[in-house]
Amino acid sequence: MIVLAIATAIAVPLLFLYLIYALDLYSSGSFQTVASCFIWGLVSFFLAYLANKAALSFVSMTSLIVLVAPILEEIFKSLSLVYYVRKPDFTYFVDGAIYGFASGIAFSIFENFLYLAQSPQGGGALILSRAFSTCLMHGSASALVGISIGRLRFGRGATRAASVLLGWAAAITLHSFFNRVINTWSGVQALVAAIAIGLGGVGLIALFIQLGLQEEKRWIEETLGLKLGVTTGEAEVVKQLDNLDTLLAPIAARFGREKAKMVRAFLVKEAQLGIKQKVRELAPNERLRKELAEQIETLRGEIKGLQRGVGIYCMIYVRSIFPQEAVALWNHLEELVDEEREPRVDLWGKLKEKAGRTEG
Repeated sequence: MIVLAIATAIAVPLLFLYLIYALDLYSSGSFQTVASCFIWGLVSFFLAYLANKAALSFVSMTSLIVLVAPILEEIFKSLSLVYYVRKPDFTYFVDGAIYGFASGIAFSIFENFLYLAQSPQGGGALILSRAFSTCLMHGSASALVGISIGRLRFGRGATRAASVLLGWAAAITLHSFFNRVINTWSGVQALVAAIAIGLGGVGLIALFIQLGLQEEKRWIEETLGLKLGVTTGEAEVVKQLDNLDTLLAPIAARFGREKAKMVRAFLVKEAQLGIKQKVRELAPNERLRKELAEQIETLRGEIKGLQRGVGIYCMIYVRSIFPQEAVALWNHLEELVDEEREPRVDLWGKLKEKAGRTEG
């Protein structure tokens, strides 16, 4: 029974983390960073545990549960976000939501073990109820910090500091409210309320991620239009990335699944190029712009390698079954580079100027 409880304590939170991670249509976040934030979540549990234990010397248990612990735990969990927001891998608040959720879920797994050790008789029932309530609350609260930081990461000066404070305030409020409900209510009423808060938090984070993806799509369209003169119709194909399994089915049938995976991969990476370019334009300092420029060059190299792997015959077939607008996008999106374009020559202005000189 205890083995099943331990497996549940790990598996259910990880399942929700996978579901949140899978929402990232453009895979703009780094898996390595997700893993790092997860590891930090484990570390932050021990830091928060020691801090909470020390705080009991100064405050009552009730004050600890509804105020002190939410403050300490949310700050510790999100320190990795405060660090990664300065890195080029932190693209937008979609990434922040996933990174924060990873940290919070890891924190909750270790907290599950603590509760299981204190109440082994509760076993699977205790852990299962916590998996759908407390674990999701921890993940959602940390994700709110990531969303706030990511949404305002392009601000300057006091605006950036305010984004961190705003995120912490939202996370602490959710955490404190959850603890207050659990500490005040009892029985089935408390369980239902806790699960509702947990699942509601995940639903809210999923909604924020979907809104972020919509904005990233607009970024791609805007960037293409400014840098390449690509029409709105061409940029519109990016919105079909969530339906690629259907679109790539003929390629998989004719050339095999591996070729179809390569086509999917370079499409996603080309979309990432547009997002990275927009982020570079919004970056608040030259250091970050330089790092993003290096990532753009790396992406371009990866795309060319994938296209070579796809092969000319497969690419011809791809272009024969996809709309012409999509072909234009694939041909030109990788040309999106970081340097500023030279201003276009005003041809008619030059002719008018020369005509004026001739008449004079």
